[in-house]
Amino acid sequence: MTLSVRVVGVGDAFTARYYNACLLVETADTRLLIDAPPALARALADLGDRGGPSLGLDDIDHVLITHLHGDHMGGLEQLLFWRRFVTGRRSTLHAIPEVLAGLWDARLRGGMEVLMDADGARHPLTLDDYADVRPMPAAGEAFALGGLTLEWRPTVHHIPTSALRVRAGGATFGYSADTAFDPSLIAWLSAADLVLHETNYGTHTPLERLVGLDASLRERMKLIHYSDLHDVAASPIACAREGDRYEL
Repeated sequence: MTLSVRVVGVGDAFTARYYNACLLVETADTRLLIDAPPALARALADLGDRGGPSLGLDDIDHVLITHLHGDHMGGLEQLLFWRRFVTGRRSTLHAIPEVLAGLWDARLRGGMEVLMDADGARHPLTLDDYADVRPMPAAGEAFALGGLTLEWRPTVHHIPTSALRVRAGGATFGYSADTAFDPSLIAWLSAADLVLHETNYGTHTPLERLVGLDASLRERMKLIHYSDLHDVAASPIACAREGDRYEL
């Protein structure tokens, strides 16, 4: 296995059919979860019913959060609490500085800042008490994460969001994360052997803009973050499906 991408979830923020968009990128010695949506433990366990091994929260040593919307990080509290209280193993948390700046204060602090011990004493905590926090470097600057090499660039979204390119060996995987249609992002992702690109309503990427791309890119592209109303069987660009594994 040089570079493997497993699809944990494919749905958008409003899905009642799928898990929210989430990916697991692996090499022989590294496993990286991209985003941590709600119901994360169940989504990982259900991989076992979709043609691959079932995973648990304790199998996730590295997690990268692309942005602060709840469908992309709503399961992070579950992951961090499990590893602190049940197994005592820390995760390494990766994100761009703009995401990390709001992750604790805007998202996690209310439920995780104060813990009570067996004697009833209350103790203040910070994000560093739960995880090894690793800010990602400047956009376009490659960095190593175990057996993976990553780069990111910003997307066109409501809040700071990072698209990703991930390399291992001679293979590259690209992920748009949430974004409006952005030709410069498309060009950046087009260097990858596999591209997972979102499509949805509003300030997201309309399917018709992706259909108009060069055929050679469309053949390497899978759709993700699509709505429950998207006709997967008739989709003009193939859809990623939960449990899919792409070996590059």
